[in-house]
Amino acid sequence: MSAFAYDATFGPIVAAIDAEMRAIRAEQRPVAPLLWAIVDYQFGWDLPPDAHAEYQRVTGKKVRSLLMALVAQAVGGDYRPILPAAAALEMLHNFTLIHDDVMDRSVERRHRPAVWTRWGQAQAINVGDGLYALSNIAITRLLRRGVPAHKVVRAVETLSQACLWTCEGQVLDIDFETREHVAPDDYITMIAHKSGTLIEAAARIGALLSTDSEAVVEAYSEFARNLGIAFQIRDDALGIWGEEALTGKSAKSDLRDKKKSYPVLVAFAQATPDDRATLRTLYAREALDDEAIAAVLGILERVGAAAATERIAQGYYERALAALDRTGIENKTQAQIRHLAAFLIERAY
Repeated sequence: MSAFAYDATFGPIVAAIDAEMRAIRAEQRPVAPLLWAIVDYQFGWDLPPDAHAEYQRVTGKKVRSLLMALVAQAVGGDYRPILPAAAALEMLHNFTLIHDDVMDRSVERRHRPAVWTRWGQAQAINVGDGLYALSNIAITRLLRRGVPAHKVVRAVETLSQACLWTCEGQVLDIDFETREHVAPDDYITMIAHKSGTLIEAAARIGALLSTDSEAVVEAYSEFARNLGIAFQIRDDALGIWGEEALTGKSAKSDLRDKKKSYPVLVAFAQATPDDRATLRTLYAREALDDEAIAAVLGILERVGAAAATERIAQGYYERALAALDRTGIENKTQAQIRHLAAFLIERAY
């Protein structure tokens, strides 16, 4: 699915999610206008109405909240009742992005300066915390849509659990940076939490708000859990071999930052003793220069890291599709969910 097909197919739902987010933001009565100016900046709401192309780049594709809406529509026939939960998830996701940029010292986010580079680390942390709180306010708007209170409580629990698991994943990720040995299976556990749980929460909430069948809820959850892992592993491959013009970040940036992504862990596990010793020496450095990056790329090629990464991503993707089949639901929206899953795994950016 091309970017054009993505926008044409899912544009109306994404626009509805954005409108719900704006409505939630508009209900607030600012005491600190700067906080809300930064929130507007994070979501691209500071841009003029005619800046459509730039707005699309800044706001992202809202994949997680879109998945929630699609699951709700596939199961219950209508995504509109769950829009407050979709908005809440998008706000929660952006809370994690703002804090991630502080921790990773990433200077850009979605082709613009990251929040912390414009307003400083302290204010970035404040705004991230504010978005976390706003997501909790947002999800209670489900009651206005007629969603039963007991289902709202389950949705809140699911979102909070996903946030906790995301934090655990981030702790593991930071710990791995200084740990000498990280097994590929340890890495899968980390990304299942850091990257996968919000995707899993999206599908779980979309289903539980739309059906009383626990079997259907669990099947969608398993689908999204495996899809989230495959999505991150694909992202790892793009971080090393992706085209800079498409990914929007410097080619080989993950290697330059010494990230122990899945391909690198494959190399550590499968390289010859000499190559493994070289990797250990290089990754003990403060930073990797172009010569060091070239050496790492050579080792990755010798162990077949690209093919191994593709195989593991494909395996989790196939598990995801098998779980999706177990929902027993077949309709136009379910087909769109399959198209979205394929887009996430096959994308080049």
